[in-house]
Amino acid sequence: MDIGTRIVFILAWLFFCFSILPVNAKILDEIVLEHEETPFQTEVIQEDYIENNTETDTNPQTMTVHETLHDKIHDIFNLEVSDNEHIEALLENILTKKIEKGPLENIGIRGLWRGGLTETFTGGHNSTKMNYDIMETRLHGSFKNKKTSFVITTRYLPQKEFTFMQNLFSDVYIKHRFNKHAVLTLGNTRTHTGEEGSWSELLIPFYARSQISRQFGNIRKVGARLSGEYSLMDYDIALNSSGTYFTSFFPGAEFCGWVNFKPLGKTDGRYGTLKIGGGITSGRRHFNYNCVGAYVSYKYKKFKADFEIANGDGYNGRMGAANIHARGYYTTIYYDLTKKLQLVARFDDFIPNCRDSNHHTREYTAGVNYFIKGQALKLILNYTLREDSIAGNSHKIMIGTQIVL
Repeated sequence: MDIGTRIVFILAWLFFCFSILPVNAKILDEIVLEHEETPFQTEVIQEDYIENNTETDTNPQTMTVHETLHDKIHDIFNLEVSDNEHIEALLENILTKKIEKGPLENIGIRGLWRGGLTETFTGGHNSTKMNYDIMETRLHGSFKNKKTSFVITTRYLPQKEFTFMQNLFSDVYIKHRFNKHAVLTLGNTRTHTGEEGSWSELLIPFYARSQISRQFGNIRKVGARLSGEYSLMDYDIALNSSGTYFTSFFPGAEFCGWVNFKPLGKTDGRYGTLKIGGGITSGRRHFNYNCVGAYVSYKYKKFKADFEIANGDGYNGRMGAANIHARGYYTTIYYDLTKKLQLVARFDDFIPNCRDSNHHTREYTAGVNYFIKGQALKLILNYTLREDSIAGNSHKIMIGTQIVL
């Protein structure tokens, strides 16, 4: 398949998804509404059920199974998501069970999938491969004291750098909320190394993270962290092991701290939302490393812009530990055309080795996000022009989907 044919195929797939999915949702909703029973029909169904199932006619729960399932399916199709900045799972109510006895208040399970098709054009050569970023299950629960909760997340997509067991467990922690100003978390969690580097993959605006987030952040480590929120400030402080992916037992210690100030926090959003933050991650893993960064964002109604810069004198992130001095920055523009359709654009600059300042990589990315059901069901389209002073230029089209059940 030549390049032109591939581009046509990708654009046709995108047009199909954007046009047919809303129509299908409307049709499915009409089907559900068409089969709603009137009170008289429901009464007749129950009478027929009693006549033909005398052994179980005393169980009202059994008689209403059809109604309950019908209502839940209807609720999913008509789910109204409050915003696109939080994750509301499609089957949250169905897959969460309240516990009557014992210390647990409730327990639930959630399925996550995020993946897509990536097409790269480089120097007249191209390759296509499926790139599944996430395939996870998340077990979560809360205790009856209303303050303590736990999460155990397992992932199933193999990583060639790690064994199955090293890669299996993602988030594994227990959290105790003293109040909104003080939350203690113990376990394996994503560190706050950079602002975007601390976000879930489900919340990032593009299919891929920024270069500084890919290199310095987006990593989980075992430790203790204390975080909290105030109207004018948020903070996140952690003491961790510098080990990652359970590959070694405490190779060294790491401190990670980040503070965000919110100067407009007491204006109730009348003038928008302004966030100014910064932090440091410092530790030792075979060598000393220090990453410092700063972040600023402003959001007003349908518009948002952010900027982040980071400098790593050695780092210990998702791409591994490296005794290299690197730095970079990015800036992003967001605009919500509607509640479901968002346009995004980013300029991203990175120097992978400051000893060789002539080598830098720049990425120009434009994208569209279509929130069918918020972050729980989303389509992603990105185009990236990558300039590499050594490897040359390349173009990439990324089409992705994420589903949270």
